[in-house]
Amino acid sequence: MTNEPQQNDDQPQQAPLIDTATARTSTLMGPRAKLGLAFVLVAAALAYFAFTAFEGATVDYLSVAEVNVVSPTEIDRQVGVTGKLVQDSYVRDADGLTAHFSIKDEDGIEQLDVVYKGEIGQVFFNDHSEIILQGQKLVDGSFNADNLTVRCPSKYLTESEQAEIDAQNNGDPLAPPYQTDYFDQEA
Repeated sequence: MTNEPQQNDDQPQQAPLIDTATARTSTLMGPRAKLGLAFVLVAAALAYFAFTAFEGATVDYLSVAEVNVVSPTEIDRQVGVTGKLVQDSYVRDADGLTAHFSIKDEDGIEQLDVVYKGEIGQVFFNDHSEIILQGQKLVDGSFNADNLTVRCPSKYLTESEQAEIDAQNNGDPLAPPYQTDYFDQEA
């Protein structure tokens, strides 16, 4: 006998059988893992964009006293402030669009100088109107308003404001609650 393998010339030689169930190509991630990762990335991107959009679009509303205390506003941020017009403070420039005025808190102690460039309606702009501003506080302490909203005084008067109006008009309810001379002044 020899150590050589015996060969059978009658039968062709066959390759050894390989189990195909265990012989798959390996990948780092399967199709479900890839789909899950894509979903997570898209959701994270949408959450980031929503967060940055809402952060830039939100406006913090402060009282006049709070605006006077805070430091100047960053260029890309806005703050809101609400207050009442200080009597005889409204002055409009000769261009007709730039207005300088001051607003005060409900208690009337703190005041804030405001500059607004744009159209201002005449009907509701008076001492008893609530003025809502959005803009930036400047380094000099004044407020540069980009957006101005005036609430109608006839609909939003408190009892104390109504009593003040009645006292100014000697109880005459037919007198208008606004003064037209505010808009006749120019700088």
